[in-house]
Amino acid sequence: MPGVGKFRYYGIIPQEGARTVQGFFEELRKSVERKWQEILEHPFLVELACGTLPREKFFHYLSQDDHYLEDMLATLGILVAKASTRDLRRFAVRLLHETVQGEIALHELLEKEEGFTPFPPGDVTLQYGDFLLRTALTSGPFAILVALAPCFVSYRDIGLRYAGKLSDHTPFIYRAFIESYAGEAYGSLVEGFLAFLEEEASRAASWQKEEVFAVFSRATHYEWLFWEKSYQFSEEDGRGEDSQEGSADPTDQTHGG
Repeated sequence: MPGVGKFRYYGIIPQEGARTVQGFFEELRKSVERKWQEILEHPFLVELACGTLPREKFFHYLSQDDHYLEDMLATLGILVAKASTRDLRRFAVRLLHETVQGEIALHELLEKEEGFTPFPPGDVTLQYGDFLLRTALTSGPFAILVALAPCFVSYRDIGLRYAGKLSDHTPFIYRAFIESYAGEAYGSLVEGFLAFLEEEASRAASWQKEEVFAVFSRATHYEWLFWEKSYQFSEEDGRGEDSQEGSADPTDQTHGG
């Protein structure tokens, strides 16, 4: 896999053995168990791993993720400013750096593929980014970590789930994408993220813990919608998502939340 190994924490060596699951995060994850499984079993990812996903759907996803990453970087910047400890501040700076050196660099590689053209941000992308930024601006570091957790952790789970299911028919760009999240180094970064989430949870009041379940649920639903919108996308819909029917609001039960 030439070129993939340079992406710092996005190594391509699969992790061995069971992963560590932190206590409070496990409570959060169990509260959205059905939606979490819908993410991991989404047909976008199934077809991605076996190589049958249409390229335009993957390119649409990459474009939406490019827009999302800008808001995520801004959210991490706010986390740096609001960090409750020096260690958390340093880790948030590391997340910023590693995202630029890892995920954004990976995108730049994949977007060199013939046929890639960028798409404007769609409704889900805009609403997800707005949700992250509003949470970061109006809440403390605990809620910010909770809002970011579904993204960081679900991608780790996706990598580990599908890295062993790749076939000889899986295109390089799909293989590189999946293997980047199955790497030992990215898994270690996620474990560090969860450790800080646990630390913040240990200092949080009971009412604060209760409040973040809604934050986690909404972020998880946005993650599912992110895959769903790109899977449903077709060139006939035009250069964006807004022509698609249905609300992107996670409180809309038509999406199965």
